[in-house]
Amino acid sequence: MTAGLYLGIILILYNVILYITNQNLNTSLGLISYVILAAGVVYFQIQYRNHELGGFISYGTAFGYGVTLMAFAGIIQSLYTVVLIKFIDPGILDQIRIMQEEQMIKQGVSEEQIEMASKMMDAFRSPIIIAISGLFSFALLGVIISLISSIFVKKIDDENAFDEAMSDLKSEE
Repeated sequence: MTAGLYLGIILILYNVILYITNQNLNTSLGLISYVILAAGVVYFQIQYRNHELGGFISYGTAFGYGVTLMAFAGIIQSLYTVVLIKFIDPGILDQIRIMQEEQMIKQGVSEEQIEMASKMMDAFRSPIIIAISGLFSFALLGVIISLISSIFVKKIDDENAFDEAMSDLKSEE
């Protein structure tokens, strides 16, 4: 939980920097959030392995830890999103809608389709819906990141592997 809190706070700080510099709708800079999340999961998995588990961790334990970590980071990030939308900048949803409509116009979408898509998107624009979808997104992202990172973080205790191999050789003689 603590590591998830730290990762969530780091992500919020990054988002606040983007917001203050008026880059919060910049999708290229938004991708850096994914790098922060992946690096955070790997870092905290290694810290957990080395400091809590004596230097060894199975794939399953690393995977579960990574998903749990991302779930808590998702809760923190979702709370920030609700506060941002409800209290700090309620107009941000309109900015996002305008940006999405501009992208659709660039893609050659008809005016009727844009209007229909806007109506559909409006149904999902409440802060609570956004927070819940953010939680699910973080959980799914946690699964994907942890599936990959756990491969590299896992470290099995092979303390007796040499002795077992040697006893097998002796029994063959």
